[in-house]
Amino acid sequence: MKALWSRVKRLGKNEYLQTITLLVIVVIGIAGFQLGLRAILRTDYPLAVVESESMVPILNVGDIIVVQGVDASEIYAAPKTENPPGDIIVFRKPTNETRRVYWFFIAPELIVHRAIYKVQNGGVWYFSTKGDNNLGQWEWERRFPERFVVGRVVLIIPWLGYVSLFLQSDQGMWTIVCLMGALIIAEYIFSRKGDRSRES
Repeated sequence: MKALWSRVKRLGKNEYLQTITLLVIVVIGIAGFQLGLRAILRTDYPLAVVESESMVPILNVGDIIVVQGVDASEIYAAPKTENPPGDIIVFRKPTNETRRVYWFFIAPELIVHRAIYKVQNGGVWYFSTKGDNNLGQWEWERRFPERFVVGRVVLIIPWLGYVSLFLQSDQGMWTIVCLMGALIIAEYIFSRKGDRSRES
């Protein structure tokens, strides 16, 4: 038993094991936070980053939006010119069930627009939407069923999403890979220097 305990203590002092343990804790923490948000906000996509100018000036590129899942009957639809205007909603792009690859996972392409019209047919709600900044007719003015609706925008956090947009880009991915490589090389060099100084 003492031999086992001493081996566990030695493993606990191993720097690589400590780093891996810290990374696992961080990943579990992030996953827990995401799952918690999903449960509280009742949607699979509680946070999203604005990537286009279709909702300027209400939403700008790089804004983070907090999305709450709601029943389709609760969504208010009206053109921007009406007072009050319709709710800003997030929905999955209806055509071809488009999906985008983000590093190691696949996510549907999401669109953020204002609900300008809705109608119920056969117990199913159908929506038409339009970006406040889109001039003329927009393709989502055609109706799509409620199953594509992710939720309603309830909070806007300006500019913070630029970090996420950068990390999703090719430049961001290569920057992270290079930084990780540099950290591994630096760790290796410093550990070798430490070993040599202990030997002398």
